[in-house]
Amino acid sequence: MNLRPYIEKLQALPENKKKIILFLIVIILALIMGFFWVNEAISNFSKIEKSAKSINLPTVDVIMPSLDILQTVTPSNENSIK
Repeated sequence: MNLRPYIEKLQALPENKKKIILFLIVIILALIMGFFWVNEAISNFSKIEKSAKSINLPTVDVIMPSLDILQTVTPSNENSIK
């Protein structure tokens, strides 16, 4: 495959067309790289999810204090509690 005719044709193009071609090539390559990056990120997140599921955290028993005092407070006897 001889690239010389294509290169000469590109060299003969005006400057603005050269820039458009360059930007199109950069955008296409960025999309391809982005596709692979997203696939790899999804793969890594699934690995993290699998390893996070295998972690056994200890259970913590929390004893809540009784809230009976809140039930006995009414606006009429509020001052007597203080």
